[in-house]
Amino acid sequence: MSRRTIQLDAPVHEWLMAHTLREVPIMRELREAMEDHPEGEMQTSPEQVQLLGVLLKTMQARRVIEVGVFTGYSAMGMAMALPDDGVVVACDLDPQHMAVAQSWWDRGGVSDRIIPRVGPAAESLAAMIEAGEAGTYDFIYVDADKEGYPSYYEQGLELLRPGGLLTFDNMLRGGRVADPEVNDESTVATRELAAKLLEDDRVEYSLNPIGDGLAIAMLKHA
Repeated sequence: MSRRTIQLDAPVHEWLMAHTLREVPIMRELREAMEDHPEGEMQTSPEQVQLLGVLLKTMQARRVIEVGVFTGYSAMGMAMALPDDGVVVACDLDPQHMAVAQSWWDRGGVSDRIIPRVGPAAESLAAMIEAGEAGTYDFIYVDADKEGYPSYYEQGLELLRPGGLLTFDNMLRGGRVADPEVNDESTVATRELAAKLLEDDRVEYSLNPIGDGLAIAMLKHA
């Protein structure tokens, strides 16, 4: 038993990576290819993607939205967890990132389950709502600009079906959320979302200290 979450020091993290990951070769290749990328820290951790896959399979999800794609690692992992008729709508602002992601999805054999949308995510989500897709998605994963988190939250709840999950990465901001001296826009927005999640009776909620902090909110049934 444990009264608090343990610290993942280097030996524990190495053990975790060596003994718990079920990472297919193409995903390992993509992850390792991004290790020296100047923005490589934007890639979701493999143990976190594995958790997302378990959640998707547990809830038998078919319709997924990802906000913030980077080079496609997490979208690929989620697509692989879906049935053949499943779909991930992958939203990213950067066309260069999306092009790299598309090449990896092609190699991974999941392109038929991923719909790329390039442009501001808030606009992409608004377009989906306008197109009558509100209440039709099972799962949403957000790993994008933190300043947009509060608006992505409200749009995400509108797009989710009751019982669906809305998840947010980087909710701990490397520990900066707990430092009162840190008040940059991203950290402030993350704190605002954390406060919203805690008080919002529309959802069931847990913040999990995996990766850089993964918030999981389930939209309650009416």
